Amino acid sequence: MASEIKYRQSVTKSEIVRFVYDSLLKNGWKTTFEYTKYSPRLFHEKPLAIPEVSRIDFAKYTYYCFLLSHNFVEKDEAARYKACGVSIYCSVVLYWLLVKYGVVSEKRLKFCQGYFKYKTRTGTPPQIRYRVDMHAWLCYDGSVIDISIWQQQEGFDFLKKGFEIPVIMGKIPAGLSLFGYEEEKSLAKEYARRFAKESGMAFSEWVNYHKMQADLLFDVRAQETGPSQASVRDQP
Repeated sequence: MASEIKYRQSVTKSEIVRFVYDSLLKNGWKTTFEYTKYSPRLFHEKPLAIPEVSRIDFAKYTYYCFLLSHNFVEKDEAARYKACGVSIYCSVVLYWLLVKYGVVSEKRLKFCQGYFKYKTRTGTPPQIRYRVDMHAWLCYDGSVIDISIWQQQEGFDFLKKGFEIPVIMGKIPAGLSLFGYEEEKSLAKEYARRFAKESGMAFSEWVNYHKMQADLLFDVRAQETGPSQASVRDQP
């Protein structure tokens, strides 16, 4: 089922939604409602407006989660979810870092699950196909925050689209589409409690652990490059 959906010359939206919904449940993830009963939202580009007073902390936590999504070894917490859930895991970590420490308002931040879609060339001889797979990200006041989309850089040329760092901070590269659903905040809490339990921690202890790791990383990076450069940007 997965390979049939991931690389197709054509595919209907209802087929993709069914694939995403089934894949989430099959891989041990959850939803707060049945996706197949609703049409997914297409998330559009919108400039990200983080309050000035919070920008340094926002940069710190997004940079940490960006690295967390791919700089880990087998013993690390993130490695447990590398097969089918890095985007969910890292989005949840970022969600609670931003909310718990007052970077943004929880009322304005949404945890989203759905899928990405873009055209690519695959097969022999190479033919145009659609690359589709389940994915998770955050949405703040309608602006997408996606620190794990870099995983598609082998099939999608971010650099050619003007993205020096393959993340989305409001600006979405042409040719890449994000479809999905804004989840209830209870799901982000449920996931966080699960991640904490699987690491032998309480929820608050788990969030604080990631804060301390982010603080340490940011301090080291600031010493090397200066505070103004210790951030993740969506374009050069």
